[in-house]
Amino acid sequence: MRRRTLLAGGVGVLVAAIAAPLLTRRIDDELRHILRASFGDTIADDPEASLFITDVAAIWDDITPPAQRVTKPTTWMLSPLLVGPRAERENLTEVVTQTFMHSTNAIRAHEAGEPLVYLGMPDPYANPCANPLSAMWL
Repeated sequence: MRRRTLLAGGVGVLVAAIAAPLLTRRIDDELRHILRASFGDTIADDPEASLFITDVAAIWDDITPPAQRVTKPTTWMLSPLLVGPRAERENLTEVVTQTFMHSTNAIRAHEAGEPLVYLGMPDPYANPCANPLSAMWL
């Protein structure tokens, strides 16, 4: 009986050790998933989109406690099953999509086939005319 319990515990630990990297998601992966769902693979895999993801991930790491840096994106990955994280993920998706549209020419790149240009994080005080959605950015 004792041997069976130890063996079952050992197998459980081994399965958990193997499954943990597969069931965890970092914020970089979550951001790339959001961009793929919103803008498609071509724009999400562009090097300029990677610069955006790097900047947003740096902001995320600054404002998120260390204990939640892996647990939050993992619960968002499971959000279709969990009601609480679903609203968080929807809010994150909305903010990331709007910020990406304000910091790149994603609409023009998609519609006109132009190369994607990342302008940096939008800051209306530092650079009020950098909005690629405005008529002034031509």
